[in-house]
Amino acid sequence: MKKRLVSLLLVAAMCGSLAACSSSDSGSDAGSDSQGTETEEGSEEGASGDGVTVSIAMLNNPICSKLADLTEEYYEAEGVTIDFAILPENDLREKANLEASTGGTTYDVYFTGPYEANYWINYGWAENLQPYIDKMTDEQKASLDLDDYFPSILDSVSDPKTGDLYALPFFGEASFFMYNKELLANANVEMPDNPTWDDIYEIAVAVDDEEAGITGMTMRGAPGWGMSGAPFVTMINAMGGKFYDMDWNATVDTKEQRAAWEMYKKILRDAGQDDIITYTYNECISLMNSGKCGIWYDATSNGPNLEAEDSKIKGKVGYVQSPSGWLWNWGMNMNPNTTDEKKQAAFDFMVWACSKDYVALSLEVDPSGSATPSGVRESTYELDEYKEFPYAQPTIEALNSVDFNHPCKDDVPYVGLQYIAIPEFVEAGDKMTENLAAFVTDEMTLDEAIKETQKVFEEVAEEGGYKE
Repeated sequence: MKKRLVSLLLVAAMCGSLAACSSSDSGSDAGSDSQGTETEEGSEEGASGDGVTVSIAMLNNPICSKLADLTEEYYEAEGVTIDFAILPENDLREKANLEASTGGTTYDVYFTGPYEANYWINYGWAENLQPYIDKMTDEQKASLDLDDYFPSILDSVSDPKTGDLYALPFFGEASFFMYNKELLANANVEMPDNPTWDDIYEIAVAVDDEEAGITGMTMRGAPGWGMSGAPFVTMINAMGGKFYDMDWNATVDTKEQRAAWEMYKKILRDAGQDDIITYTYNECISLMNSGKCGIWYDATSNGPNLEAEDSKIKGKVGYVQSPSGWLWNWGMNMNPNTTDEKKQAAFDFMVWACSKDYVALSLEVDPSGSATPSGVRESTYELDEYKEFPYAQPTIEALNSVDFNHPCKDDVPYVGLQYIAIPEFVEAGDKMTENLAAFVTDEMTLDEAIKETQKVFEEVAEEGGYKE
């Protein structure tokens, strides 16, 4: 356990590997952006003092960017300014982990996911929100309506011992295949209701047409445990692979894992984007929305982007389940080291942004649904204007088909679907995906990549104190 604590406190030292991953993000996201939201005099609810500025480290993706826009226009709290630092995913993780592990106060609120929640809670890096929840006004309680959340979403950001919440989920996601129905029809192929990875490979190759500028399939290729690691680990799970047996012996060098490594490379080399290892989800969104890509495997939260009014493929996209998916949510947690005055102002904003009222506002402002947080609330999918979207029912099916606590076909000593919920996976996952990128680009053989990755996970089990 002492070794595990040391590993946690060394998260900040992992910036080198994370920075290597974030360089490709910065290319598409134009780095970080800061957006201040000055509020005018409004209702007294949520007002927490004069001249309070709440700084929020936010994920750079379309739904979060919409939140920044709507906050500027609609959020009212007397004397409160909301200031967003909009960061690419890997940059956000790097800065958040560095701040949290060192007690920094640059940000008052962080966008994080359940991976961070699994160990931030234990080491006091996130504020317990339960005392603030207990003191909410009746209006706030009705608007936030915690009973309306999918239970698995709340469980993933709660203390398993006490049930106290440490983050408010903003949007959630599972994963599925998104495909361009016209391109598949032009290639005379059909998408099965429940395709295997072999099915996906065959369809992608059939659709791929280099002369016509058509890409058969796109997936995240940029190294990083939260980048290429997300689809890749679920591919390992689908093929019967795992990372450890019940005695914490590393199981990377197995036929099941090798099959996943080979399939990932085959798809992207035979039918994928040209610059494979530079692609984050933002590049995948752009390629899919261009109408020049057949299949995309990624998060269900991307469905609204494909059906937005300005999307070239609106109404042309099909959605089917993957053999093994993931589960994630992006939520807001509070920095325990910020001032009490800022904490209350931060919590009041979090309630507003994560509420049913915000869902209604987002749909009113943008009826396409592209601004609406998905994957966290049951009531969202009961709204007449939302449940008719083509991605709505497939999203519910994807969320209901995954089991966070049982990611693999075999019993394993860990939980997590697109990651292993141990702190050391940040570094191990990054190294794995660096080896994966080297294998895909022929800089390493499969044997070399597997051997190096097996060694990484063996060291994690031993140095992390998991293996007796």
